[in-house]
Amino acid sequence: MGKILDHDQIDFYRREGYLLAKGIVPPDALALARGILEQWSDNTIAGWVKAGLLSNPMAEIDFQRRLAAAWNAAGRPHYVRSPRRDLVGPAMYRFLTHPALLDLAQDLLGTPEVSVHGIFNARPKLPDQNWTTTPWHQDAQYYRDAENVHVLSIWIPLQHVNESNSCLQVAAGWKQNVLYEGVNDEESGFLGLSKKDRENLSGLSIEMDAGDALCFNQLMPHRAMPNSTDTIRWSMDLRYEATPNATESGRKQGFVARSEADPASVETFEQWLVKWAAIPAGQY
Repeated sequence: MGKILDHDQIDFYRREGYLLAKGIVPPDALALARGILEQWSDNTIAGWVKAGLLSNPMAEIDFQRRLAAAWNAAGRPHYVRSPRRDLVGPAMYRFLTHPALLDLAQDLLGTPEVSVHGIFNARPKLPDQNWTTTPWHQDAQYYRDAENVHVLSIWIPLQHVNESNSCLQVAAGWKQNVLYEGVNDEESGFLGLSKKDRENLSGLSIEMDAGDALCFNQLMPHRAMPNSTDTIRWSMDLRYEATPNATESGRKQGFVARSEADPASVETFEQWLVKWAAIPAGQY
């Protein structure tokens, strides 16, 4: 377990606050992620049909275009732009605990005592809308108990991404070990950095292929580019932390995923599911 990265990669992450890990997500993990998101897309479109917004579910359209076509035909209704509760199921548990992802987390966290953080996202980025364009932000602005605790974010696209179809940018060279107060972005409503705090950031666009993983710590400023293509940008956005100092926000809907010290402490899907019992469908 672990040792999926070399020393130079780990050193780069610790020094720079981010790392592009090329080709590290295996095909079976990507297939799991796609299956999860296809099911979510099916359910979302079925909801529009049930509500009378749409008569044709457009099942003949390919995965990269179907949700956008249905969304436009339904009158561009609001949908859960950052699915979380609706993705909870056996397949999501298997994806979060995929050995390759746990190996990656173990290497960058520096411990085999790894927990899945309870805040994860899958943000379908549709063309021609900015509602899901995340502004410059730090992930710990969403869970401030991680200001001084390492929480590893792993962003995984399901297709090639570049500046045209909403790759991420990181603030390359940003060395300040500080968490800024989050402010609501006027256009998207997401938390982010104020205009003053982001004015000196230099954005580095991270072009990626399916199978790559962009890793960064909880304080690294980053943002998503707009999607100006005619296809959807699909991605998974996961977080991991070291179990011994796991944050309250992480433990709330998270779970112990790997442990060499106490293998019996690893939580099952059924134990994880209990933590979601009081959270209704459709919640972010």
